[in-house]
Amino acid sequence: MNVSVLFFGITKEKTGFSNYSFNLDPQSDLRVLEEELFRKFPKLKSEITFKFAVNNEYILGNQVLNNGDEVALIPPVSGG
Repeated sequence: MNVSVLFFGITKEKTGFSNYSFNLDPQSDLRVLEEELFRKFPKLKSEITFKFAVNNEYILGNQVLNNGDEVALIPPVSGG
């Protein structure tokens, strides 16, 4: 199945991409995607904590992904 990943802020800087498509086995979940992300973009491991949004909804924990899902990596945001 094909899953599109969107990168913002520091995740975009660390990967050099604003989006990237991954081909995953059917029934893969966010943990599988995270492993693939770290394998493809090892710089993401370094001191970055990010959250996931799948199809514009924040996800807490794990979720099985579906073909065509859009996953956003949401980096920490600071403001003032």
